[in-house]
Amino acid sequence: MARTHSAVAQPPPSGTAAKPWDLARAPRIPVARPRLVELPAALPYLRSIDASRTYSNFGPLNTQFETRLAARFGLGPGHVATCNNATSGLTMALQRAAARGGRYCLMPAWTFAATAHAALAAGLTPFLVDVDPATWALTPEIALEALPRISHRVAAIVPVAPFGLPLDAAAWDAFQARTGVEVVLDAAAGFDALSVGHSAAVVSLHATKILGIGEGGFVISRDTDLIVDIRRRSNFGFDGSRDSSLIGGNGKISEFAAAYGLAALDHWKLQRAQYQTVLGYYRAALADTPDLRISPGLGDDWIASTFNIEAPEEAILEIEARLSQAEIATRRWWSHGLQGHRAFADLPRAALPVTERLAATTLGLPCWPGLDATAIDEISAVVRAVLRR
Repeated sequence: MARTHSAVAQPPPSGTAAKPWDLARAPRIPVARPRLVELPAALPYLRSIDASRTYSNFGPLNTQFETRLAARFGLGPGHVATCNNATSGLTMALQRAAARGGRYCLMPAWTFAATAHAALAAGLTPFLVDVDPATWALTPEIALEALPRISHRVAAIVPVAPFGLPLDAAAWDAFQARTGVEVVLDAAAGFDALSVGHSAAVVSLHATKILGIGEGGFVISRDTDLIVDIRRRSNFGFDGSRDSSLIGGNGKISEFAAAYGLAALDHWKLQRAQYQTVLGYYRAALADTPDLRISPGLGDDWIASTFNIEAPEEAILEIEARLSQAEIATRRWWSHGLQGHRAFADLPRAALPVTERLAATTLGLPCWPGLDATAIDEISAVVRAVLRR
């Protein structure tokens, strides 16, 4: 892996606030630096577009891409519907749930803003609940406890795979069968270790994800009727005619996006290995650091394109400040939780103590293909120095 620098960050003088880098220029080490497949890898697919003169509307490359995505998860054709981004996929899946009646969409407050935006776009009101402190995820048990306390009918529930942590699809299928509440899994970052059940699972293919095509996503399910419904919604609700029989929109991907998706699948093993190397470096560099937690199994059982640490709030603030002074970018990926966004401030909610704690005690460190061991050692040295005091 290419070397990026060598100097070790020094802490600010005692009693001096850390000064962030000049925001007019890029940080020395960015928090993310996506890498899609390069043009030569995609070129054979792009040339086939010239030959077919089909550019969108479920073209041959899109069909091939959906089939290969389904096969990766052990499913046959008809189990995947691509979409122009994961937010669109979530919206269409929630439109399906909303059509069956109900007002609320139960979701964890500990998630990215897109989860709430998708529910609102589908005509549902997000109802925010807390997450399990061990996994950072909404569990069926938390959801079952919340349901009786909600005055209006819940149309859907959106469990979120936190930063790619695998969700138990079978448990959520059982929840749906027991309660009658439609489940839509927000697995935006969950491509690597996704468990597929009968509920819709929505995966992002944004450039920042481990399998990226620039902008895109897909919905996957063992229920082929559900996938047919999503496909119709992604094409204005058309079903073999020019009559809109369902509420939907234009959620399709182009053949150009599918071309890059196919090339990305061709190189998936290499891309995965690069991320696994970075995550492995971090795990080794931060091993046995007191009061530090990393997502369980990250870099071992599953991988993602982000690396988040959890530590006491005061330590996180100091780590953030010291890295900023060294021109090393960090990110509070999910900000303060949904309840902390102005657009969602008035949403109904349960008590959110775990979400509020996670917002204060988690921090995303630089993570991208090509981030070398020297850079990781520098970053990890700051983390260790703060937490070993």
